[in-house]
Amino acid sequence: MYRIGIIGSENSHAMAFSRIFNGMEPESAKLYPDLEVVAIGGADREESRKVAEACGIGFIAEKPEDMLGRVDAVMVTARNGAFHLPYARPFIEAGLPAFIDKPIANDAAEAQTLLELAARYGVPVVGGSSTKYVEDVLNMKAAVASGALGVLRSGAVSAPVNLDNPYGGFYFYASHLVEIVMTLFGYAPTSVAAVRGQGRVTAVFRYPDYDITGHFVEGTGLYSAAAFGTDGIRQSMIDISSCYSLEAANFARMLRTGRADQPMEELLMPVKAMNALEKAYLTGREQPLSRNQD
Repeated sequence: MYRIGIIGSENSHAMAFSRIFNGMEPESAKLYPDLEVVAIGGADREESRKVAEACGIGFIAEKPEDMLGRVDAVMVTARNGAFHLPYARPFIEAGLPAFIDKPIANDAAEAQTLLELAARYGVPVVGGSSTKYVEDVLNMKAAVASGALGVLRSGAVSAPVNLDNPYGGFYFYASHLVEIVMTLFGYAPTSVAAVRGQGRVTAVFRYPDYDITGHFVEGTGLYSAAAFGTDGIRQSMIDISSCYSLEAANFARMLRTGRADQPMEELLMPVKAMNALEKAYLTGREQPLSRNQD
């Protein structure tokens, strides 16, 4: 039995994962008989109490470290990525596998520190945006990779954003779009440009052979992507309704195999890109990106 602790009860993700792993969703009891959320905590004790009562969780932590010795793995679901490194650190240093919700961190240096800690202690880590797992994204990725569209010339991705909030501002939602772009078109853009307007950020991800536009839009819950090649165009709305179950399956697979599904650099690059996008729209200047450690 894998005993799971969740940190960040103020996030709806905490309730979703607790319901899945504690057998409260159809079929989940059959899928995960070896996983159970046994501890929960966060900045809002009342939210922790609600999740605990709804999902049969026996321990509410006053602070994250109170879970040490009670859990075998941790899920950090706090809304503000600024807290992800300090929340995850004691568990990674104790050798516990970790899921880190989107964004992995708000700052690339903190994300790098988190991932270096995981490497040092031999701890598998998964997380980031759930959008990279959904069927519509994977189908378009396959179409682009197959060459069916010919030579890729450009593409576009749109996704919701929440620019003004107490959870990191732009970073609270931006990773969804960024991770769709990188899943579809690669983790090695050379630079980004961006402008911020009323309720929107419009971005360009520059790759050596093509550019991808990103449209961060407030007031919509809709996601879409398009790829434009010399021999065809592929466009799709993106249905993310399965995102929690897909993330849960990925986390369970990591626990059972002891292996993460992504190289650590692919967890770091979206944070680097978000930092560069913010700097681009604040300064009005295109920003370089590098896969190498800074």
